[in-house]
Amino acid sequence: MSENEYMFSYFDLDNEYQLTEGKFELSTPNTTKVNVIKINQTPELEQTVSLYSGGFIIYKEQRANNIVFRTNRPIYQIGDGKFSIEDPEK
Repeated sequence: MSENEYMFSYFDLDNEYQLTEGKFELSTPNTTKVNVIKINQTPELEQTVSLYSGGFIIYKEQRANNIVFRTNRPIYQIGDGKFSIEDPEK
């Protein structure tokens, strides 16, 4: 994240993940609120951005055959189709 003199905050979504099969379940401990912004929703494509109260951001682009996620922080696989925003090794 970076800020400029006009009080704008910029976030880089530089962590990318792709799923072509299976499920995706994201554990977000200590999250009290999630704001979801729907960018596009057609039968072929759904695009959303989710802003979590702890500062985590995830962009999701879902098609029939795959899902692409971009996040501002790494996510960690903790099981089959299960992921977490917290490192399970810490």
